[in-house]
Amino acid sequence: MADIVVTGYRASLQNSTNAKREATGFTDSIFAQDIGKFPDTNIAESFNRIPGITINRDVNGEGINVAIRGLGPNFTNVTLNGAPIAVSSSGATDAQGTDRSVDLSFFPTDLFTKLTVNKSYTANLLEGGAAGNIDMRSARPFDRPGTRLTYSLQGTKQSGVDRIGARGSMIFSTTNDTMGILVGVSGQRLYTDNRGYETIGFTNPALTAAQCGAATGCNATGGGNWTIPSAVPAGAGAGLVAGQTIDRAWLLANNPGASIQQIDNGILPRLGRFSAQYGRRDRINAIASAEWRPNDQMKFYLDGLYGYKRNNLTRENVAWIVRNSQIIPTNTTYDREDCATGCLVNSGTYANSQFFLEYRPLTETTDLYSVNPGLDWEINDRLKVSIQGNYTRSTFHREVPTAGPVTALGSGVTVDYVNNPDGAPTITSSVDLNDPNNFVWNGGRVNISDERRVNETKGVRGALTWGDERFSLQLGGNYDDVSRRIRGFDNSQAWQNAVCGGDPSVFVPGPNSQPPCAGLASVPPGTAGYPTYPGYGTGYTAGQTGPVTYGGSLIPVGDLPNFLMPGRAGFVTVDWNRFRQASNYDFYHDNAPESGGSNTGASGGLIREKSFAAYLIATGKFEIGDNDLRYNVGARYVKTDQTIEGRVSLSDPRNTPADGSTLPDGARYPSVVNIVRTSNSYDKWLPAATVAYDLGDMAVLRAAYSKTMTRPDPAAQLPGVGFGDPSAATATIGNPALNPYFSDNLDFGVELYTGREGLISVNAFRKELTGFTTNQITTQPFAFLAQYGITYDSLNPTQRQAIDLRGGPGVATIQVQSQVNVPNKLTVNGLEFQWVQPLDFLTSRFGIEGFGFNANATLVDQRSDGPAVAFGVAPFTYNFIAYYEKGGINLRVSTTYREGSQSSGLNQNGIPTAALFTDDYQQWDFSSSFDLEEIFGWKSAPQLTVDIQNLTNARLRSSFQYDGATFTQYRPGVQYLVGFRGSF
Repeated sequence: MADIVVTGYRASLQNSTNAKREATGFTDSIFAQDIGKFPDTNIAESFNRIPGITINRDVNGEGINVAIRGLGPNFTNVTLNGAPIAVSSSGATDAQGTDRSVDLSFFPTDLFTKLTVNKSYTANLLEGGAAGNIDMRSARPFDRPGTRLTYSLQGTKQSGVDRIGARGSMIFSTTNDTMGILVGVSGQRLYTDNRGYETIGFTNPALTAAQCGAATGCNATGGGNWTIPSAVPAGAGAGLVAGQTIDRAWLLANNPGASIQQIDNGILPRLGRFSAQYGRRDRINAIASAEWRPNDQMKFYLDGLYGYKRNNLTRENVAWIVRNSQIIPTNTTYDREDCATGCLVNSGTYANSQFFLEYRPLTETTDLYSVNPGLDWEINDRLKVSIQGNYTRSTFHREVPTAGPVTALGSGVTVDYVNNPDGAPTITSSVDLNDPNNFVWNGGRVNISDERRVNETKGVRGALTWGDERFSLQLGGNYDDVSRRIRGFDNSQAWQNAVCGGDPSVFVPGPNSQPPCAGLASVPPGTAGYPTYPGYGTGYTAGQTGPVTYGGSLIPVGDLPNFLMPGRAGFVTVDWNRFRQASNYDFYHDNAPESGGSNTGASGGLIREKSFAAYLIATGKFEIGDNDLRYNVGARYVKTDQTIEGRVSLSDPRNTPADGSTLPDGARYPSVVNIVRTSNSYDKWLPAATVAYDLGDMAVLRAAYSKTMTRPDPAAQLPGVGFGDPSAATATIGNPALNPYFSDNLDFGVELYTGREGLISVNAFRKELTGFTTNQITTQPFAFLAQYGITYDSLNPTQRQAIDLRGGPGVATIQVQSQVNVPNKLTVNGLEFQWVQPLDFLTSRFGIEGFGFNANATLVDQRSDGPAVAFGVAPFTYNFIAYYEKGGINLRVSTTYREGSQSSGLNQNGIPTAALFTDDYQQWDFSSSFDLEEIFGWKSAPQLTVDIQNLTNARLRSSFQYDGATFTQYRPGVQYLVGFRGSF
């Protein structure tokens, strides 16, 4: 049989197979020919095709970050050319992005020549990844000596979007005997339109004793985030008679067939929220690299990388309000008879309902600068030295104002609700939600909340190596300084007062304060019913004499419909340009004061970590029988000094006079902001050992042990209190004293090499984690937060209104959660399988050439002797790629599958038994290229590419407590990409 010349995708597979075979530890790599030839929009998508790797996806289906072998992205250490990298980004939609994961959607595949996953640690790898390390190797000029220009351009279109986007790249490199220069740029402009459904959790009603029929009340399952009024209010709708008492008898009579237990424990979406997010996503990345090789023994390099990403999106939601509401259930049905531990509402009609529009123009800007100089010097045949420095700086700005009018209470709005156990429910309003005239300010809100982040990494690392391939010693170390700062800016109260609070210039809070956007402009200034506030003459109110009255609103309630219009998603939207100008948004945005919170929900603050590490490694090989045993044994010492800084607001002591008196009319001095700073220091020895035994030319046996570390989640360490939702129902308190995670790792593997790119491998692994954390949740009275400086008066109007609806600050309760270390051990066991097989035997038997496949699967099982749990662990994942490559035609069909899993702890929304779960997810892709030079003989002709991503429009869905309770659901859409690439 004639020799088969391996090129293109098969060449990349062969490079990956060779690299795996030559490595001592458990590693997998993707090489350049492979990286650019999938319809992958970023590096996260490329990593997803490696055994044991899963990715988290955004609502648009794009991969965001990477998890290794069952542990979340927070446990994966990401490096750029071997050095730390940190991107200032919130990550996926509605995520806080404050853990240690790296947003890989920021990096295109075009500018990198090699991606490596290190699943077993060696002592010279940067610490920080209890699960493993991934390294991104950017392109350098001597990767391909000579003068070369490569280019690519693709048009892109998402299904359901009427605009065409583009992706493209260009890389130029040139070398001579001693010098090389490479410059490259990659960019994209994508247009998206993603529709979805979101609930922000589920909850059940808090029945009164009269409604429950028991003196002790009901609500044995927790939750209780909405109330049923004691009497039918005027304008409730659904044919109900105002003034009727709503007690147990009334509820049973108006919900025939239902029991009080079902009515009490049946859960509904806290917000039945349908969403549309559409707009433009731009990204541009550039690299520059210079290499100087004055002789064969010395190499200097300087790598630079720049990235810029900007999302200009519009996000529209219309939500049926259940949380903090007073809806009235009628004709309800449930999914089970016995509802003692909870059940789902199947259907019902709900009077006294209200809808809330959230219109949010979203602008996110991220940039990154990275400089990476280095030196490799072979002093002699047995002595080598390497030195590398690194500096990166990344900034992030997220601007997302909210305009939120509502349908009027008391106007007869009812909802017919039908649950869908496999998707979004049907929520039918009795009024047209696409009619601007059906929306008012009363009870609505506007919001200005900005967020800015800065991440910096700087450091130096070096190593001295003595010996040869039979035996060598390497002594090395590094110093790294990594900082992350988050700042929030909020001017919501002032903007809200101006837009719809009754007076654009004067507002004095007190017990007569109106709820958010109360529509006071319908009452002319100076007339009866207009609230007035006396001057106090003391403290910060000194100099105010006589009454202070509200004036007019910038957007009076009567004018509101003029700023709304029918929307593309089936409900009203905001004419933002008009609204922005009329509300004086730019003034209030530009003058927003700093606050402790942020618009992602992340707590503001600074975490700075200075770490020093030193290591010693012995590597070599010797013969056992006729085969080589290769080894790598070493230990790494790591010391970390951590500084944590955050803002804590404390009530001014003058608000509580020593004589026990109160300030007139509820006046308050502003809160005092303190900067709280704490310090931690810890060190650890991290041993690591790997061995590989070659069984002739056909097989390799591997084993590895390592102890690895992941530093605590920064978000869980920042001091202060943050609220995760506008209703102030859940408070998160930081714990600066958290300890790191440590993992003892064992790996065993057998690999059979069948020729060329052919490979069959089976790997078993175990990870035993200690120092794990759990989310400790307790129910506390609102007054509990006073010790942290949070009082009723320190809340914004929306939060105060929510507290009032739950009985006021003396009655309302909150869920308080904080991360704490647990003494328990988490054990993760797993198996990995990989089979790469060219089907060359088909040539001799059937005359068919060019076919093959690449398949892998991973099984993961986790066990714990306590509350230590790794969430988001998929028990089973697999990837399969079938390829054809012959005569310039390259075709590939691939699929990735991830089994659903639990994605959160219990006690969601105050329901002790409730957790969140993700559904199974499977995505199919098609990729192809046609080499016109090889097919038609056209000299220097480019390759034509046709790719389709997410062929079946796979669904991203999660559920709450029960399989039939849809928590979120999105359809990312199908992506079509057509273009060309070439080089000369």
